[in-house]
Amino acid sequence: MTDRMPSIMQCRITLCAAFLCFAAAAGAQTTEWKSYSYPADGFQASYPSAPEIQKRNIPTDAGTFELRSYIAQDGDVAMFVGVCDYGSQVTGKDPQVLLQGAKNGALQNSNSHLVSEKKITLGVYPGVEFEAVSDAAHFTVRIYMVGTTLYQTLVVAPLGKPYAGTTQFLDSFQLIARTGN
Repeated sequence: MTDRMPSIMQCRITLCAAFLCFAAAAGAQTTEWKSYSYPADGFQASYPSAPEIQKRNIPTDAGTFELRSYIAQDGDVAMFVGVCDYGSQVTGKDPQVLLQGAKNGALQNSNSHLVSEKKITLGVYPGVEFEAVSDAAHFTVRIYMVGTTLYQTLVVAPLGKPYAGTTQFLDSFQLIARTGN
């Protein structure tokens, strides 16, 4: 029986080494998050891959505005930062009313219903955080009103499949010095 001891120990050591190699390889395959800065829009955020930038005009009751979107995917999850400067159209308007309008528009456009909501801030700037669900997706959203600019941060995950990076993404959003467009 003592002759078998070295072979059992060797087997355990080999299995342990194989497991460590597998764990190291799996760890190496995890997504490496990186911070991306956009001084023209005054923000930075961390994404698991370089975001795609899209621009489109959005019609509203107050006129048409350009929405600049920064979108990345991690599997079947989408991470989004949207920036829309309303200019003089919102000067003197209550930021809470604007935030509620943006929230209601997001719910309507995504055909989803509200699950939870709370007031938040980003430094001195007012915001709203909410969660919503549709038939197929779960939305976690933070919207901020910074002067005349509306910033939307959003994670869309398949319904019933929470995304582990949601808080990491939303918490990574920061305002930076804005440069001319």
